Amino acid sequence: MSHDVPQTPEELAEFMTGLSFEPPHGPRDEQALLDSLPPAGTPVMVVRSLRLPVDLDQSVAAAAKAADLPKTAWIRQAIEMALAVQADDDQPISRAEALRALTLLRPARHVA
Repeated sequence: MSHDVPQTPEELAEFMTGLSFEPPHGPRDEQALLDSLPPAGTPVMVVRSLRLPVDLDQSVAAAAKAADLPKTAWIRQAIEMALAVQADDDQPISRAEALRALTLLRPARHVA
């Protein structure tokens, strides 16, 4: 059995005497750290781990590349759109109303 963690008071004392501590950061180090922080009021971003099937990940990568966005930005926008569609204050319209609205749109002009 490995004794990576002290098991006896003697081992603990030996472990503690072997520890060394770095001096606290000086004022210049603190200022550099403060300067590296995002500005006050910047939204806090939460990191999430997400498991995707390979084919879905490849589709996301292709869609993000086509939109000239990083994958994380594309996924974030997709989530925002899905949440907007499911919002409680959403006012669904009939298919007929949607088609009527679409027929009023002019086609986009593609510049070559």
